[in-house]
Amino acid sequence: MNQIIEVLIIEDDFWIAGIHKDIVENIQPFRVTHIAKSAEEAVWFLEGCEQLPQLVLLDLYIPDTEGLTLFNNLKARYPSIDIIVVSAANDRKTIVETKRAGAFDFIIKPVDQQRFNQSLHAYVEFRKRIDGPGPFKQQEVDRLFRMMSGENKIERETGELPKGIDPLTLQEIIGYLENQATGPMTATAISDALGMSRSTVRRYMEYLVATEQVEAVQHYGNVGRPLRQYIYREQNEQNAGNR
Repeated sequence: MNQIIEVLIIEDDFWIAGIHKDIVENIQPFRVTHIAKSAEEAVWFLEGCEQLPQLVLLDLYIPDTEGLTLFNNLKARYPSIDIIVVSAANDRKTIVETKRAGAFDFIIKPVDQQRFNQSLHAYVEFRKRIDGPGPFKQQEVDRLFRMMSGENKIERETGELPKGIDPLTLQEIIGYLENQATGPMTATAISDALGMSRSTVRRYMEYLVATEQVEAVQHYGNVGRPLRQYIYREQNEQNAGNR
């Protein structure tokens, strides 16, 4: 996919906005075109755009608006723009309403970068599907409508792997998890054991998380950021049965 995906970030905390911008622009083909610190600035920017962004990253807690007002206004005035909500809001009513109103995804703060990356990669795949030529086949429709909740499961069941996931590499990682892993492991530990790059292992592990073959857990140590560890589900279930 060569076409740039332009992104508007609506976030009143400039430090968090900068972090999100760095995460977004580290993934091709995203480009952040503007950061709006208020609802007024966001509307001003969109009204003056020659070409609207395809994606908005929206914090619901913006000082000059209340609750879902800005979200609903954006969906009503700019239906072609997709929205990923990135917010500390975690109440059931808010999440259900944004889902029903058409949010592409909802990420709860503080943001887990791996989860954020997963959402952005899913959006890239979504754009590839909707921007493709010709009519849809039923299988393509199924994948489109299950982009966030079930597409990877469908690919696993049909034997079709997403782009960037090589079956031999995947099998090598699964074989290691089945036969040699003794408990929760970080991507770094797995990469050291297999002689692969950490970025490659992380990509495959997140795919296994999405297909429910691996469970991801956060390990909080005494200092520093929490470690993301992975547990192979079949091994975890066997260990539980032996206890």
